[in-house]
Amino acid sequence: MRRSLGLFAVSLFILGLFPSCASLLNKGDQTLTVDSSPSGATVYANGTEVGTTPYSYSYDPNDSHNATLELRLEGREPVTLDPHPKKNNGVLLADALLLGIPYIVDGNSAKLWSFPRKEISVNLYRTMPDDRQQLELPVATLENAIGAKDKLGNLGPHILTMASKELGDLTYPETATSSLLRGMADSYVDASAVRLNTTKGSETVHHAKLVLRPLLNSIHMQLDEKDHRAYGTVSMEMDWRFYSGLDKDSLLFTITKSTTWSAYAVPPRDVFVSALQDAARQLIDEDSLYDRISAVHTSGLARSKGSGVHLHEPHPIVFQGRKDMISALVTGVVTVETKDGHGSGFLITNDGYILTNAHVVGDQATVKVKFEQGFSLDGEVVKVNRDFDVALVKVAGNDLPALSMGDDEGLQLGEELFAIGTPLDEDLGQSVTRGIMSGRREFEGRKYLQTDVSINPGNSGGPLIDENGKVVGVATMKVKGTGIEGIGFGVPISVAVEMLNIDLTKP
Repeated sequence: MRRSLGLFAVSLFILGLFPSCASLLNKGDQTLTVDSSPSGATVYANGTEVGTTPYSYSYDPNDSHNATLELRLEGREPVTLDPHPKKNNGVLLADALLLGIPYIVDGNSAKLWSFPRKEISVNLYRTMPDDRQQLELPVATLENAIGAKDKLGNLGPHILTMASKELGDLTYPETATSSLLRGMADSYVDASAVRLNTTKGSETVHHAKLVLRPLLNSIHMQLDEKDHRAYGTVSMEMDWRFYSGLDKDSLLFTITKSTTWSAYAVPPRDVFVSALQDAARQLIDEDSLYDRISAVHTSGLARSKGSGVHLHEPHPIVFQGRKDMISALVTGVVTVETKDGHGSGFLITNDGYILTNAHVVGDQATVKVKFEQGFSLDGEVVKVNRDFDVALVKVAGNDLPALSMGDDEGLQLGEELFAIGTPLDEDLGQSVTRGIMSGRREFEGRKYLQTDVSINPGNSGGPLIDENGKVVGVATMKVKGTGIEGIGFGVPISVAVEMLNIDLTKP
């Protein structure tokens, strides 16, 4: 009996030596070093500011069993982290056996919790400015310069190569390319996958004026695995090669960039694609990249003008007032017939030059031009600018009725506009609709007039006319969809003339 009391007293004495019932086997694993690139980000633990990176975070289960950390840095996108703290009651038995005594523990003690790793690091990306015009960027399928037998790092004791399942997306580069696109999402580029040397691909690249052809030079993965999750770093070097969309195989510039991405509790199969996504996003953060892409796009649009065309301004169509304005002007509006259908157009000179849409004439060299007076003439497609969807057609003639140009830049919101064209069916030639100037818009570097004037198939290429009887735009498209009405667009007449490189002078 005395011996039992003695052992009990010794047990109490030993317990007193371990306040809060600390675990001998789990000591020190409750602290996590949180870092960021760039450093100096403010760290918030469950919404409370606790320090700046690099920061030593100690887990306290009394705050929350679902610990969340948030990093904030001015000019960078905030990042929320889950450090994955885990409770391990198995240390109680181990400690009890180690001490050789019963072990009483506080179930809420932080000593029972641990992090899978002692450090976590994240890349902080720049915040995208709201006022940047989004730029079209076709992205070709990822290429790589890695050998089939090259050692690409380790996952624990296992050596990684291209044959490893963790790098399987190198064998399926289309999937890897999708990761690059995800990395560029919600940025100043509208990135899309494109297949080179196809009709659709060539059209997309030509429209964008450039194409990105990424090349993976090297990759090194230093990873450990715990509970089917990977931890460690992935370093890679990429050549981001920007080629001309107008001159085949013409390299514009290359950005060679090395990146490091940290994996923390990531499924091993997702590590490579996540690192690719990070590399693409770091490319977007490159200084001056926006300006370089924008400059290529702008110069490409300028090239699409082609050689200059010198024309004479027409004699104005005479009308007495608003009452007979439209009936006089319809004589200068034509129907453009092609093998695929029809559209509209309008004379801009008395000797037979006609403006219409590029998509109206398509790829045809000649079209049939039907006049309001009832006769038809053969028309030669002189120039086409598909970037701005405008075209110039020439018919033989003299003293034809032509419309005069107006000042689209002087248009006011709410100002009355008229559209004249041939909607739906050729029997509806020179139909007139009326609306207002709804706004000015810009898409992919191209300016448009927005209007609620009714624009239907066949109206394309017809004139938008102001209340003074002057042409201020070329009807080009309508937004269609369930519940959508009254949203149409026209190319400003000044843009149409400029982008066809037309020089109009007085006769």
